[in-house]
Amino acid sequence: MLKAEFEVHRLRRTIEIGCAPDEHGVTQGVTITLRATLDGRTLFAGDTLTPPYDYCALIDAVDDAIASRPRFILQETLFVAIAARVLADPQVERLDLEIAKTERYDGCDFIATRASVARADLAALAARYPEDAALAPYAT
Repeated sequence: MLKAEFEVHRLRRTIEIGCAPDEHGVTQGVTITLRATLDGRTLFAGDTLTPPYDYCALIDAVDDAIASRPRFILQETLFVAIAARVLADPQVERLDLEIAKTERYDGCDFIATRASVARADLAALAARYPEDAALAPYAT
């Protein structure tokens, strides 16, 4: 079966994120890259104004996750929040996601968290993030 991917590469956002004391109360830049795997028949649905899956849903998932709390302590928490929202759409089979803090350390381009997740992975993690309602459907 043909597998296909939609990718949003290095989406830029500015958010309050970080656990170090000097990161509290300040915003910093992050880049977010998402690659959603779908059945190719979903992605290649013909030349239509109403595709079965709109890649803009990936951007919406990022913005919804960011809006879900005033600050994130860890990149991993933002990661899980985004993944839960992307994988809520049954058409998305798997998500490759990278979140990179681009302003934290001098001398490097970024520090990042990167993983590939499916719904079963979120089910295993849901109990660790009870404050995020988007993870409730994954809780076992």
